[in-house]
Amino acid sequence: MRIAIIGCGVMGSAFARQFAKKGHELVLCDHFAQKGEALAKELRAKFQAAPINAVKGAEVVLLAIKPKDLGKIKVSLKGKTVISILAGTTLETLKRRFAGAKIVRAMPNLALTQGEAVIALAGEKIDEVDQLLKGMGLIFWTQEEKIDPITALAGSGPAFVIAIIEALTESGIELGLPAAEAQELVLQTIMGAVALVKAGKGHPGQIRWQISAPAGTTIAGLAAFEECGVRSGIRKTILATYKRAKELS
Repeated sequence: MRIAIIGCGVMGSAFARQFAKKGHELVLCDHFAQKGEALAKELRAKFQAAPINAVKGAEVVLLAIKPKDLGKIKVSLKGKTVISILAGTTLETLKRRFAGAKIVRAMPNLALTQGEAVIALAGEKIDEVDQLLKGMGLIFWTQEEKIDPITALAGSGPAFVIAIIEALTESGIELGLPAAEAQELVLQTIMGAVALVKAGKGHPGQIRWQISAPAGTTIAGLAAFEECGVRSGIRKTILATYKRAKELS
């Protein structure tokens, strides 16, 4: 499949690398020619400085530019499949801009670089998009009105989880563990916790009860956890992120 990628920033580059692994023919376009040319050389792709040249012959066009730069893409995409990852840019806006194109709005997160992304899709369900993104993580179609909540929870979520990883690791250091050892323990602990929740059939709280022996260490820690308002702090963090996503929309 011939794919044109307009914008070679972090996410555009991540998609390009994933598509290249699948053997797709790529044409890259970025207003910073040096950056786009370097990525094209790495992936054995083509580079075009002008969007009008990049999209020629492409079946799929990935828009990975900043929303404010959308007006600069003055090309016809009629008959092409357009995947937009522009934050806050609605399907209605995209359809007005690119009449006659099949439009899909996507919300990926940075774990795409590791093939472990959450990619939410809104718009006309297109099988070729499913096949194109297959193997990159959790791919699912949803209603457009859910994109902002998903952006807050899954789009920004990795940053919050990483902050928690840092806090746990630093706690281990404070307790006398070497930093590398503490981080390795924390990462495996989180992976194990995820596995437990995925395997469980009830509420995650039931797993916490299994871990918490009467008058034991875990319940003492959970009491401090609640006293510090960690749970409510996390909820407030997500709600603040959602509020900002709505403002950008």
